[in-house]
Amino acid sequence: MKTILIKQGVGIDISKDDFQVCFSVLTDGLDVKIKASRKFKNTRCGFECFCDWFSSKQTADLPISFTMEATGVYYEGLAYYLFNKGFTVHVVLPNQVKKYGQSLGVKSKTDSIDASILARMNLERKLSPWQPFSPNLQELKQLCRERDRLITERTAIKNHLHSYSHQGIPPQGSIKRCEEHIAFLNKQLVQIEKHIKDILQKDMALSKRLDHIQTIKGVAFWTAIIVISETNGFATFNSIKQLTSYAGLDVRIAESGKWKGKSKISKQGNSYIRKALYFPAFCMATHDKNTNQFYQRLLLKKGVPMMAAVAVQRKILALMYTLWKKQEDFKPQVA
Repeated sequence: MKTILIKQGVGIDISKDDFQVCFSVLTDGLDVKIKASRKFKNTRCGFECFCDWFSSKQTADLPISFTMEATGVYYEGLAYYLFNKGFTVHVVLPNQVKKYGQSLGVKSKTDSIDASILARMNLERKLSPWQPFSPNLQELKQLCRERDRLITERTAIKNHLHSYSHQGIPPQGSIKRCEEHIAFLNKQLVQIEKHIKDILQKDMALSKRLDHIQTIKGVAFWTAIIVISETNGFATFNSIKQLTSYAGLDVRIAESGKWKGKSKISKQGNSYIRKALYFPAFCMATHDKNTNQFYQRLLLKKGVPMMAAVAVQRKILALMYTLWKKQEDFKPQVA
């Protein structure tokens, strides 16, 4: 009996200089077969050679899709190239690929093995298509991350300055350099913040939707802009559950038989979102009556303030998602 192909896909393990690919197919007997594999340079010329390579091997009447890991920024060039040519691209988190590989009993790790795992994952799993960031949100994300890095650096320098200033014999040279460094960082932060506001002034639709988000008590401008830019305006999320998992705020339960471990958030997600929601959660729990009742109820039940605060973070994230999608202001419930 002739074998019929029902699906085809390419797994791509990408690095700074090159990428290993594995072209695999799924048969009507649900067997996964590797058709070919090869390595290409992570350059525009390499992308074109790769396109010619898989085009000569693919079955014309079957759609083809590509799966790769979110490896820093190195995957973006190829992802954009394939997306602009009209192909379906899947970008998955490294921890997902690792767990999937472990489920297959794979113990070794090489570029070719990783590419074959990604190809198999493409064929066996229903993965969400990757959507590139809008140019404005992509730039805002990078600017917000740069701002966060500079604030962290400034805090470290301020701590050094405090230490130097309280020594028995303060080192004046070190103090002066710290002060100059802080002044330089402050100047850069002002430039970044101006750049962000200039982008929003030109994109009134984005600015208006951010205003809806900021009607939530405790959610100020920077919280709103960080969450929206990190999620690409919630473009690829179809549910609050998906969004919660992406932020790493989903609960990981550990139980077996009579044994019950501690429930914790996974933290396997976007740390920038979790960081941005930390203070707004306590602010909303203090100033919003309904959220305060929710927080106090959880605090009484769990006895751990941070667990109750994380639940409020999930609540805020869900509210932001809803208001963004509906383009509405927050309307507190009247008791």
